[in-house]
Amino acid sequence: MRRFVLIISAFLMALFPLCGAYAEEQVYIENPDFQYMDAESMPSGWYIDAWYTGDGDFFVELDEADGNTCLHMTNPVQNDVRLCQDIDVEPDSYYRISCDIKACGVSDGGGANVSVAGTMAASEPITGDTTGWQRTELVGKTGQDQHTMTVCMRLGGYSSLSSGEAWFKDFSVTKLDGAPTGEVQDFYYYNNANANNESGSHNVNELHGGAMLLTVLLSGVIGAICYRKGILKKPEPDRGGVNVCTLLVLAFLMRCLLSLVFYGHSTDINCFMAWSYHLAGDGLANFYNSGMFADYPPGYMYILWLTGSIARALGLEYGGAGYVLITKMPSILADIFAAYMTYKLARNKLTGSQSTLLCCIVAFNPAMAFISGAWGQVDMIPAIMLLGVIYLFDSGKLELAGLLYGAAIITKPQSLMIGPLLAVAYFAKVYDKGWRYALRTLAAVALAVIAIFALAWPFKGTQQPLWFMDKLLGTATSYPYASVEAFNMPALLGGNWKDVNAPLLGLTYGKWGSIMIVLSCIAAAAGYIRSRDKKYSLTLSGALLLSGIFTFGQYMHERYIFPVLPLLIAAFLLSGDRRLIKTYVIYTCALLLNVLAAFVVVKSAALRGAEYNVITLIGSVINLMAFASMITAYWSMTVRREIYPAYCEERMEKTDGTVYEIQGDTPVVTLRDRLYCFALTLVYAIIALTNLGTTQAPENYWIGSVGDTAAITLESPEEISEIRIFGGIYEGRATLSFSDGQSIEYVQENDDMFRWITVSGDDAVYTDKIGIEVTEGRVWINEIALFDDDGNIIKSAASEGAEALVDEPEEIPETPSYLNGMYFDELYHGRTAYEHLHGIAPYENSHPPLGKIFIMLGIAIFGMNAFGWRIIGTLFGIAMVPIMYAFGKKLFRRSDYALLSAGLFTFDFMHFTQTRIATIDVYGVFFIILMYYFMYDYYCMNFFDDGLKATLKPLAIAGLFFGLGAASKWICIYAGGGLAVILFTSLGQRYAEYRRFKNAPSKAERRRVQGFWRNTLMTLLWCCVFYIAVPVVIYLLSYIPYVLCENHYGLSGIWDFQKFMFNYHSGLTATHPYESPWWQWPLDLRPVWYYISYRVPEGMTSTISAFGNPAVWWVCSACTGILCARLIAGRSKPDKGIFVLLIGLGANYLPWVLVTRCTFAYHFFASVPFIVFITVWLIREFDERHPKLRRMKWAYLGLVVLLFALFYPVISGAPASIGYVRAFEWLPGWTFMGY
Repeated sequence: MRRFVLIISAFLMALFPLCGAYAEEQVYIENPDFQYMDAESMPSGWYIDAWYTGDGDFFVELDEADGNTCLHMTNPVQNDVRLCQDIDVEPDSYYRISCDIKACGVSDGGGANVSVAGTMAASEPITGDTTGWQRTELVGKTGQDQHTMTVCMRLGGYSSLSSGEAWFKDFSVTKLDGAPTGEVQDFYYYNNANANNESGSHNVNELHGGAMLLTVLLSGVIGAICYRKGILKKPEPDRGGVNVCTLLVLAFLMRCLLSLVFYGHSTDINCFMAWSYHLAGDGLANFYNSGMFADYPPGYMYILWLTGSIARALGLEYGGAGYVLITKMPSILADIFAAYMTYKLARNKLTGSQSTLLCCIVAFNPAMAFISGAWGQVDMIPAIMLLGVIYLFDSGKLELAGLLYGAAIITKPQSLMIGPLLAVAYFAKVYDKGWRYALRTLAAVALAVIAIFALAWPFKGTQQPLWFMDKLLGTATSYPYASVEAFNMPALLGGNWKDVNAPLLGLTYGKWGSIMIVLSCIAAAAGYIRSRDKKYSLTLSGALLLSGIFTFGQYMHERYIFPVLPLLIAAFLLSGDRRLIKTYVIYTCALLLNVLAAFVVVKSAALRGAEYNVITLIGSVINLMAFASMITAYWSMTVRREIYPAYCEERMEKTDGTVYEIQGDTPVVTLRDRLYCFALTLVYAIIALTNLGTTQAPENYWIGSVGDTAAITLESPEEISEIRIFGGIYEGRATLSFSDGQSIEYVQENDDMFRWITVSGDDAVYTDKIGIEVTEGRVWINEIALFDDDGNIIKSAASEGAEALVDEPEEIPETPSYLNGMYFDELYHGRTAYEHLHGIAPYENSHPPLGKIFIMLGIAIFGMNAFGWRIIGTLFGIAMVPIMYAFGKKLFRRSDYALLSAGLFTFDFMHFTQTRIATIDVYGVFFIILMYYFMYDYYCMNFFDDGLKATLKPLAIAGLFFGLGAASKWICIYAGGGLAVILFTSLGQRYAEYRRFKNAPSKAERRRVQGFWRNTLMTLLWCCVFYIAVPVVIYLLSYIPYVLCENHYGLSGIWDFQKFMFNYHSGLTATHPYESPWWQWPLDLRPVWYYISYRVPEGMTSTISAFGNPAVWWVCSACTGILCARLIAGRSKPDKGIFVLLIGLGANYLPWVLVTRCTFAYHFFASVPFIVFITVWLIREFDERHPKLRRMKWAYLGLVVLLFALFYPVISGAPASIGYVRAFEWLPGWTFMGY
């Protein structure tokens, strides 16, 4: 072994002359004996850090001991609390950190200790109860380039939480003259922030979300190009190319460079280096007995022992760039090995160029490269071991597969996630081959257990024989959170770092996760059993199982999806299905964004703010897209046994050898389409998300009933010029009394909820105390803000039990506006969404719940703030852009008309305004567009020619969206009437064909239509399911929040709400100054004024009005009338598209003619997509007659965009001069300022 270590050392020695130098910011030591206090009565110069930071999770205070000040820490729950200070040190020097510690009831774990933050250096833990003070010392050495370190008094440790009480005094740090005897720990915390070269430093004050998204976007584009040019294209003759060895060397050097640029994930790489250092120095048997924190099982420790030994043989400085690189080297080499094996396996089936491309897809995968080269994690090694297990199993070497699986488990416990599938595979083998294989299965299990014990035994030392079980079973649950930086469904639902037992939709995150894990196991097992005769079955089923667990399970970390990538590559090599490469590309993008975000945010938890939430949302959505791609391909390959072969764009084939042509009715989507659609969607997304709202809003609240009182105390008497209150969902009155004898009555009404209301009078009050007494109803107050004459917040404190009144001063905005409060009907829908989330009986019942459930999701993720209650609707509005483009391409089969259709709709004012407000219209319109998109698909098909099965698919999808729409807003029921007209028109056309050909002379023609009655009956039965049963189920499911709320409504209560809705909408007699009847909407005569703010500079205003872009509504309404006249006169030839559009317009617009209640311009929103498409249809007809004028359509689109830009302050709330806004009040009904 010594010879082997020396050989490897010599081979790698050339890699390490480039060890960088690093340094940190100079700071000064301060207040070592706690004699000086800051404003919060804590020792100045020190700061507090903790693992759990919630109220009541820890307490730090000063105490007296022997006449001297000491520090008192209390952890009521298991926690890791630190009082820290950054001090100056000299490089390459020895220091002793000393402190007297006393403990009371301290649990096992990290205990009470002194430590150096960011390293594994910590003194021996003091636990239990001590009879007096114990002197504790920690001796260590700084790094060669180290100038600062963070010293801590600590109760707990990294992943070694403790509870109890501890006292600290006489803290000191002493520089030693030379190397001391005894144990010397490493004080060096090496990271990019230490770089002397500023250009290489990592700024932890910024998340750099834009750079992350750009990186992921670029990776996705490159992946898409590789897929399009290298996987879809038919193979060409080999013409030579880059040597594979050269590519592998470049991939290796790229990872080495990443290691030099990025120190690594601070927690992981510090652990790996510390473990390798101690393993090489103290041996295997002493490692887990030393008391050192080590949460990895023994398997990977062998590799770290090897890297530590090589580092010692090379004389590498611990923590230097060379030591870091040698620690990452096993992962880097594993990547290169995976790429090489991909090439070797591909070369057996494919051409040289195709094999080389697949090798590059692995070797230069940005997520893999970052994880091994920059992060320093080891995920590729257990992934290769799992692939080896599957290979051995499929090769019939069941016992060896069990042996290797045991080694994989003891290397990384996450390998257990694939265990249920392997168990099914072994049982299936017994079922297929007979009971002789039962003995082989038992032998495989025995060998797996033997491998685990054999690899763990050298580390046993003095521990009990099953000591390693805690490492295997405890690792997964050591972070009891719904998601641990994993961008998946729990994270999308607000579960990132949320307790796994936190409630979610009637259960807990943990229970939902367990249910979904079980379902993932069932799906993977079922698919494997059905397709186990295929070589790719076990590999593909493993990929599905791991992706399902990651996407929906609890406890997931950001990298647990990693093994899916090599599994997909292996499944592709075995099956040749091109969809697996597409899924691989999407998962690469998702994983890359996830690890980049997690890598940055570990530097500073403060970065977990609004920007990080957006990144989490985007990453989770990409992961869901990847899973959707995975499950689609899996179902097709295992259940339907279909293969979409690579290197072939035109055909798919059944795995029984039968070849089928892919349907050719769908218009070809070109690169131009993708660019147009992406660019338009991106531009609109930026516009829509800009100034959508902030995440700044107080969420803690105090509720008072009649007679309840509270008090707010100021630090000293102050003159209060303004009082603002951010209230909640109740109605009532309260009296605010001041010590100068004045009082103010605060009236809380529904119109004032979740926004800042000024309640102070015209005169300032001078007081040092405010008394609050509830005099009527109930009041719900999230925060009270007090301001002096200069607009500064006056510090205050509230009485016991009412702390929430003034506990979130950081959430007080400088200026109240729509950016931080509700406006218009958000007061109803946003409030009800909040009530759904918290199990409160809903206030607004005049519409079905699904739209408010969508709003609730945003609140659950981002909190009860303006951004949270608006973001989901805005994302739906953004999603309308590519849907309109796709619908336009389907209708007109040309990219220019698709772009024109989407552009006209995108820059319509109503689309912009109505999707940025937390109301439900956006969801109804979204589903209406989709239901007609798929119904148009159905109408263009013919069950005589396309087959009944093919026609039922778009019919079912349209019905599904009809159900979702009806559960969002009843306007979709009107739209559903149009679907019925299209359906029966289609069946009527089929009947006409049947009548025409049933007695035709040609036998082929008679046979073609002979199934009419059966097909018609099946179609109608299908519609009963998807237009009655499924919508009813969706509708009832949307009322789950009602069932789970405090009133626990049953079916009778839900029925009562339906009667209330009908009576409300049919009998409403109220009027509104901004109402408008149906005939005024196309003329755009009366905008709906939503919002105005007077808290802007003099002569300015901030206003929001909802109405149509005149260039869209006026022109498109006129074009619709012109087209109808031309059709009646026979001057235009109708087609299927125009029929569907006119039916859609009639179904969404004409019912309002019969409505007598108060209506508004936004009720025309659902008709706008149809008049846009009708206009483009007319423009296409004009272009065909006048080809020289075909460019005029772009001038028209330019006019639409120009008006959008000019009216932007009127529809967005952006501040503008009053004169500017007044200049656009073109019609008498256009009053944008309320007067």
